Amino acid sequence: MGIDNHDEHLALIAALPDLVFVLTESGRYAAVFGGQSNELYHQEHALVGRNLFDVLPHEKAQWFSDRILQTLTENKLMVFDYSLSGEDVDTLENQSGPEGLLRFEGRVTPFPTNRYGERAVIWVARNITERYQLEKQLIYHSEVDVLSKTFNRRKLFEQLEKSFYTFQRYQERYSFILVDIDDFKLINDKYGHHCGDKAIQHIASTCLSILRRSDILGRLGGDEFAIIHKVTDKDSAYVLAERLRNTISQLVIDPDCCNMKLSISVGISQFNSNDYTIDQIYKRADVALYVSKQKGKNCISLN
Repeated sequence: MGIDNHDEHLALIAALPDLVFVLTESGRYAAVFGGQSNELYHQEHALVGRNLFDVLPHEKAQWFSDRILQTLTENKLMVFDYSLSGEDVDTLENQSGPEGLLRFEGRVTPFPTNRYGERAVIWVARNITERYQLEKQLIYHSEVDVLSKTFNRRKLFEQLEKSFYTFQRYQERYSFILVDIDDFKLINDKYGHHCGDKAIQHIASTCLSILRRSDILGRLGGDEFAIIHKVTDKDSAYVLAERLRNTISQLVIDPDCCNMKLSISVGISQFNSNDYTIDQIYKRADVALYVSKQKGKNCISLN
């Protein structure tokens, strides 16, 4: 006895490596196919007949529902990236698939008929967790300074450009703060580059512990850091710089390396309406930093 075309099609779909859902406009799981690999997917066939809002946290269910409506409204293939774990789905036994938060690419297209009693979409879910994690690592290494774990020079100036645009477009006020480790050459020459590295790491971690989430820290290179500070009042940049200077002046590099005390010199420039490039902002801060060095270090200057 032969297999009819419908059964053959179902067998082919069931053998697909990726999970295939038929989801209706109301959020009902009308059918689930494929995704037989336990290494990549949880076995989700128990979802059939259930509703998104019955098995997922409300916020996630609403996100999926919105994407279904968007696809039906656009009436074309849509592609969405999203994260989901087995713990998010009430009907699953977590032992049936991979652990932790997974990343998926959903390729969603309108179902061509009303076979399931209402409009529906075909949602093909592909596990892209490994690719996603690799991309995150590549982005991290392209943006972060390895030694200090702060933004590198390229990323810092990219952020400075964005802040400058925001300043010009929305009149939000910013300051640019240059921070230079005092006597860094002496630290390297007298105690070795290992202690110089320790000094850089100490300065970076101290700054990160004090800065607000809206502040951006990056290492320009060598012993120099920069902060993009979103101004809260006319003195906020100076107050922040003084807090950094005072905190760092009470630290030693590393008791196991050397007991030499750390200090910083600081130069501050404000974004102003006459600026037309970020170079002007940087140069004013650099001049202010030079003044701090000339005044004997461990101090703050504004320009």
